Amino acid sequence: MQAQQFEKLSLLVDDQLDKPQSVQLLKSVRHDPALQAKLQRYALISQALKGEQAAVADLDFADKVKQQLKSEPVYLMQRKKSDDQFKKTSLAVAASLLLAVVGFYAGKMHNQVQTLAQATTTAAAEQSPAEQMNAQFKEYLQAHDNVWYVNNNAGVKSYARLASYQSR
Repeated sequence: MQAQQFEKLSLLVDDQLDKPQSVQLLKSVRHDPALQAKLQRYALISQALKGEQAAVADLDFADKVKQQLKSEPVYLMQRKKSDDQFKKTSLAVAASLLLAVVGFYAGKMHNQVQTLAQATTTAAAEQSPAEQMNAQFKEYLQAHDNVWYVNNNAGVKSYARLASYQSR
């Protein structure tokens, strides 16, 4: 059984073992220190044959690192707040103020537009029927491009009178 495991380790290092068998083999290697040592030797041999540089660590290297980390003290000091937090907060406050000012003035302008519309409606209602008829007539003339009469420019000649044709 052990020789078969060693052969599977060799195939694993050479990347010739299929995935389900690789997973099963790695699970068994995790719990067997003898297989771990053999796998490490095979990996070193493979790297040496390929001409790669290899560094050998002790078998208990990970345990030593874990013990060293446990022995280090833990400092529970408050961290200084970064300037990024202050910048983000000030940007959010500035955006909120800008939004409030824009909303306030938009409401004010809306009220002024409503007041102006009411004044226009009231002024139109107060006009006499003759003035309303005159206003409608001016609108008709503007719509039909008779702007000279609408603007009360009686002394200006029309375009047709200004243009002339000269023959040679």
